[in-house]
Amino acid sequence: AIYTASTADAAAAALDDLDDEWGRAYPAMIRLWRNAWTEFMPVLDYDIEVRRVICTTNAIESLNARYRRA
Repeated sequence: AIYTASTADAAAAALDDLDDEWGRAYPAMIRLWRNAWTEFMPVLDYDIEVRRVICTTNAIESLNARYRRA
């Protein structure tokens, strides 16, 4: 997975794998990842435990936003 990759090269390889598997069905998703890649890269400087918290927090915030809209 991209977020849990141990290095930037591993994350790039994971993105390539994602593109191979889902790029035809979801080209806009892959394009967004690639366009935002330089903004994403600093996340890889954090330990995996910190990245998990960041991802979890983003998921919780997204869920709360959906509840507020409902």
